[in-house]
Amino acid sequence: MRHFNRVSVGEARDILNHLDLLVLYHDDWASHFMRAIICNEDLGDTYISTDSHETCRFGHWIHHELNKSLQDTPIVKDIKYIHKNMHLSFREIFLTWKTEKKVSTQDFDEANTKKTAFKLSVSTMQFMIYDYLFQVDPLTKTLNRTKLLSTLERERNRIAETGETCSIVMVDIDHFKSINDTYGHTVGDTVLVQTSLFLSSSLRPMDIIFRYGGEEFLMYLPGVGKKEALLILNRVRENLSNNKLIIATGKDIKITASFGMTTLTPHAEISESVDKADQALYAAKNSGRNRVVWMD
Repeated sequence: MRHFNRVSVGEARDILNHLDLLVLYHDDWASHFMRAIICNEDLGDTYISTDSHETCRFGHWIHHELNKSLQDTPIVKDIKYIHKNMHLSFREIFLTWKTEKKVSTQDFDEANTKKTAFKLSVSTMQFMIYDYLFQVDPLTKTLNRTKLLSTLERERNRIAETGETCSIVMVDIDHFKSINDTYGHTVGDTVLVQTSLFLSSSLRPMDIIFRYGGEEFLMYLPGVGKKEALLILNRVRENLSNNKLIIATGKDIKITASFGMTTLTPHAEISESVDKADQALYAAKNSGRNRVVWMD
């Protein structure tokens, strides 16, 4: 799924639409080979040239139109390889028929196996995109609450065996309603996006950020206990408060946030740990905002 974080939600949906249409095209493409053999017809170079895997509609799209950031991902590389082999296999059975007026059962079955492999590889990519769309908040591109529950459940079971200490953090943008009221919801959305990007860039690669709802985020810090969590989040909080967001009018907005933290308890319901972090967050807000509070 992480590969599709490189594209927007709109682009991901556009990729799905293209894949659906292009797979239908390839079914028609394969039927032209069968028609040519059965009906004793010829095929043009667009079907049997050695580079037809790049010049057909699907090949042109995946090689030249697909988002460049996805070109070197494993799933796209696999599809390109399988697609090329399918084209070469169908080309081979057609040229064999042209010269010998027959095709062996083995060659025919191999071509169809490669066609099936192609469709399965495309289905895998579609599944990955659906998974991405289902798990990602469309505005901030952080993970959503559905993914939050499954992730914390998995991590709780893991640390119950390993004994590792991990922290969860509730984050709330201070006075967010007044930002919406003063500047409008478009600026409010910009603040949410910029805050999520700031949080993501401030943490380690293994830390995970979820949009919990509204202006709240939840961060999961594996392998981090109370002392280290307080140091990390106070640094993040201070850096955030020193940043200024420039909006379209040319004005800048100062953003601060409140942080509530606790330990992910391995032998309790996920909701208990989240509730405790939420209580710590409310304590931070009630004591003046723009601060970090830990709750044991």
